[in-house]
Amino acid sequence: MMPRKEIYWWWKNFISKKDIQKINKCKPVFDVDNYATTNKKTSKVIFLPYNKIKKYLNDVINTCYISNHQNFGFDLYHFNENSNVNHNTYSSKNKGRYDWHVDINTDYKYDIKFTVLINVSEEKYSGGKFKLMHGGKPEHVKELDEPGNMVMFRSYTLHKVEPVTKGERKTLTLFLTGPNFK
Repeated sequence: MMPRKEIYWWWKNFISKKDIQKINKCKPVFDVDNYATTNKKTSKVIFLPYNKIKKYLNDVINTCYISNHQNFGFDLYHFNENSNVNHNTYSSKNKGRYDWHVDINTDYKYDIKFTVLINVSEEKYSGGKFKLMHGGKPEHVKELDEPGNMVMFRSYTLHKVEPVTKGERKTLTLFLTGPNFK
């Protein structure tokens, strides 16, 4: 029997509550100002400049690169610190959710290899469970339920956010990219 491979890695209290408050007050590069409404997703998305919030993320990129080196050995590009970070708000007002999907790059010049999520919620919420598909079954990633915790997984893994039923669930999303898979 082969040992089970990890489908995600996580870090507890990666950012403090005080830093979460500062991140959530950061001015966006631009504010989409409406909820992304597609068949798959209902959430508010703003784009924060990474170089403005980097100091609050306590070397998030370095930690993820070390995890890649120890667990995968994927070829990754250096993270562009002039990039934007997605700040997602899933609200109970519209039952914010994101149905099953994978994170891909549509211009095919490079591949998104890892998705990194950080819970930056400031208040309690209900619902909004994050799930990864593993072995044909959905697996609740309980570690992401706690503010300040960070999760990293292969971007081609099916994942979803269930509807938020009370309050607001907030996350940051970063994508680590590299040359196309061969």
